[in-house]
Amino acid sequence: MRLASVVLRPYALALKRPWRAASATLALRRGLLIGVEDETGRIGWGDCAPLPSSGEAGHARAFAALEQAAGFLRDLDLDAAIARLDEIADAEARWAAETALLDLSCRARGIPLRRGLNGEAVDEVAVNAALGPLDETCVARAEAARAENFRFAKIKVGVRPFADEARLLRLLAERAGPMRLRLDANRAWSESEARRFFAAVSDLPIDGVEEPLAHPTLAGLRRLQGDVPFALAVDESLFELGVEKIFSEGAVRRVVLKPARIGGISRTLRLARRAAAVGMEVVITSVVDSAIGVGAAAQLAAAIGGTQAHGLATGAWLAEDVAPPLLIQAGKLILPDGPGLGIAPCGQFAQG
Repeated sequence: MRLASVVLRPYALALKRPWRAASATLALRRGLLIGVEDETGRIGWGDCAPLPSSGEAGHARAFAALEQAAGFLRDLDLDAAIARLDEIADAEARWAAETALLDLSCRARGIPLRRGLNGEAVDEVAVNAALGPLDETCVARAEAARAENFRFAKIKVGVRPFADEARLLRLLAERAGPMRLRLDANRAWSESEARRFFAAVSDLPIDGVEEPLAHPTLAGLRRLQGDVPFALAVDESLFELGVEKIFSEGAVRRVVLKPARIGGISRTLRLARRAAAVGMEVVITSVVDSAIGVGAAAQLAAAIGGTQAHGLATGAWLAEDVAPPLLIQAGKLILPDGPGLGIAPCGQFAQG
């Protein structure tokens, strides 16, 4: 099967309200879709949406890498194109190109992408409600998530004074009922500040805390993890501290994997399986990505399996999207039955 053409479709999606974290505020999600078409007219799609923290330079670098990849992928055999993915040095561009190629491959085979990765993949994955920053309106979002039967809710902390966040989190927990809370500090605290915050909220139903330390070390994370009953998680610190050391030294109980940061489906799948093999919890997540990006991450999560809730319920933050929204019912993302991703860009995003 040869690739007859490769197309690129830029997009800029407004958010309904700003998405704030400790290091960045997101109001517009920018990305570049890649479509790879075979000689029969089938098209596989991928999404290159650089992380907001990468800034203008990061966006320009990723988009340029994807444009370069599109140039050498044209007219290649599909298998040859997949074999050349490692020539794409930029992780986010590689993620997009690999997604598109695997989407096309599975469309040609007539199977969902998750089944191409794992014949025993599940058809739905648990997801946490994405409540955004812990502010005065977060309590109302928590109540809405509870009404939709989410079992887990993720909240950005470390963006307000310590006392305010402790008060708001307690109020939210009272209103959210049985939901368990995932906190993402985005490296907001020193070790002593993290300990003070944990002590203030230790009686609340906390499921885990992601990236608590401003300057993480294996020793510091291990000390914290040993003193709290919930899981601590690493995301961006995974590669900074060293994958081998994270997996072997037991400093934290959970790893959060963003396929776009890691560089694609196959690389993320290998990391997830290694983490699971040493008893670590694995969560797949994205950053308010388009339906194409989230759909690909959800296919990957379904192939990994397990019982963890993943961070993929962010579509409701977008005022518009490149494809129809994915179905979420009672805290579970229901994957499409169709081949490949089971979804495709619509309207202007498909035609350019």
